[in-house]
Amino acid sequence: MGSYGFCKIYKGEKTLILNLTKDNHIKKLVEFLLSAKDQSIEVKLYKTTRTNRQNRALHLYFDLLSGALNEAGFDMKAVMGDVDIPFTPGTVKSHLWLPIQKAYLETDSTTKLKTNEITTVYDILNKHVGERTGISLSFPNYDYGANQ
Repeated sequence: MGSYGFCKIYKGEKTLILNLTKDNHIKKLVEFLLSAKDQSIEVKLYKTTRTNRQNRALHLYFDLLSGALNEAGFDMKAVMGDVDIPFTPGTVKSHLWLPIQKAYLETDSTTKLKTNEITTVYDILNKHVGERTGISLSFPNYDYGANQ
């Protein structure tokens, strides 16, 4: 079971949305629950999906890896064994990243990834590409391209 990052709490007409990864929100949750006394409340938990920063870093990784593979003289045939075309960020995503994601996590969209699942897919892909080509890239810092 993945980690929960957000919750919605309903108490009568009042709704409270909290980020459970922040200590001050945990304190607000406890205060809210204690204030309910004999009132009926409903709590809904939501799993944390990738952040916008992770999304930017993920697509930057596709761009960096495609460039590194092309500069080193590799094409998709050398890495994938079936097509003789240069890499692009899109082909890295569709032919390298997504097949691993689908096989390991059984989800077909990067938008459905939980925050910890990006690291899992990256580790598998980085190992595979490294073993086949000798190219191993660190996953980019979330803010790498922010000022560019």
